[in-house]
Amino acid sequence: MAGVLWYARSDVLGQDETIGARLVQSFWNSLGERLQEPHTFAFINRGVYLTLDDSPVLTALRELEARGCHFYSCGTCLDYFGVRSRLAVGAVGSMALLQDLMLAADKVITL
Repeated sequence: MAGVLWYARSDVLGQDETIGARLVQSFWNSLGERLQEPHTFAFINRGVYLTLDDSPVLTALRELEARGCHFYSCGTCLDYFGVRSRLAVGAVGSMALLQDLMLAADKVITL
């Protein structure tokens, strides 16, 4: 895979959880307007919450997936938070997969 890997580590943007929740919604809900080609997204730690059935950005992620984007949520993280059964977009990934995606990417964007 050449190209960009988006690496989401949290379900908020920035340090403040209140404004961070609003910012993350704005970010994901408008990202599809700017992407010209499919990208790959990896979610770890609390970032996996964005891929769950009650995510405030689930519709946006599903639209990106329908356009060919790939989503991987950390299996260890899903299990740690007890939410694996609620995964609603993409697939369960592993640390080995995440490493492979990072090594193959031309650029990694960390959120």
